[in-house]
Amino acid sequence: MRIRRTAAALLTAAAIVACTDVSTDPQVPLSLQFDTLPALAVVVGDTLRGGALLPARLPVRAFSGSGTAIADTQIRIVGVDTVSRRAFTRISGLRLVGMSEAPIVRIVAQAGSLQSQTQTFAVVPRPTGVRLGSTDIDSIVYDRPDTSTRFRNLNVAVIHRVVDSAEVLLNGLPVRFRVTGFTASLLDSVRLVNIGSGRDATGSVMTGGAATIRVKTYAKPAARGRGTVTVEASTRAFGTEIPGSPLVITVRLVPFTLPP
Repeated sequence: MRIRRTAAALLTAAAIVACTDVSTDPQVPLSLQFDTLPALAVVVGDTLRGGALLPARLPVRAFSGSGTAIADTQIRIVGVDTVSRRAFTRISGLRLVGMSEAPIVRIVAQAGSLQSQTQTFAVVPRPTGVRLGSTDIDSIVYDRPDTSTRFRNLNVAVIHRVVDSAEVLLNGLPVRFRVTGFTASLLDSVRLVNIGSGRDATGSVMTGGAATIRVKTYAKPAARGRGTVTVEASTRAFGTEIPGSPLVITVRLVPFTLPP
C-alpha cells in the first residue's frame, strides 16, 4: 500500500511539473509589456504622435520564455467596447489612426493568450490654433538668492474653434518646447524641465487645459541688467504645424532689488 501511495505521489508531482514547464519556443509569447502611451489623444484622421510630434509606435512588446522579443505581427490592439472599436484603426505595425471623435477610447494589447491592462486615450478634432495659457508672472528674477523666483512655468493651450463656436481645449495632445535664445551676458544657460520630476524635457502633454513646462535660468556671477529668454511651443497635425505654431513666448529677465 505504501508503495502505491508513493507511486501516486510521484505521478502527481510529475503532472504538476509538466503543467508548469515554461515554453522556450521563441514564437510563443509568455509575457506582455504595455507602457504609458506617448500621448493621451490623437487627432481624428491622424496618427498618434509622440513628444517629437512624429508618428509614434505604441509602447507594447511581447516576449518568449527565453526573453526574446516576439514579432509585432503577433500583437493585436483591440478596442474594449463598441465606441472604442470604431474610434481607431491600427496601421504600420503598432501605430494607430483616429477614425472618429471619442472622449474615451479603451484598448488592450493581446498576444497569444496574454492580455494587457486597459489603456485609454481620446480622439479629438483637428486643432485650429495654439495660444498662451494662463500664466502667473512673465519674468524671472535671475539673480535672487531665493531660487523659487528663478524659474517660471509656461502654459500653452491647443484649441479647436470653428467660426463663432466655443473654444474646445484639446487635452491629451503633445506640445514641443525649445529655447531659441537668451541674453548671454546675464545667463550661463537655460533649462526646460518637467514640473513634476524636475528632469530635462522637450515636451509636455495637454492636461487640465494646458501643456506646461518649467524654464530655469542659471545666472553668470555678478550679472546685472535686464534681458529675455525666448521659448517656442509647437504642435502638429497630419505632419504640418497648426496655425499659430510655433508660438513664441518671451520671458523677461529682471535683477533682484531690495524693497524700499
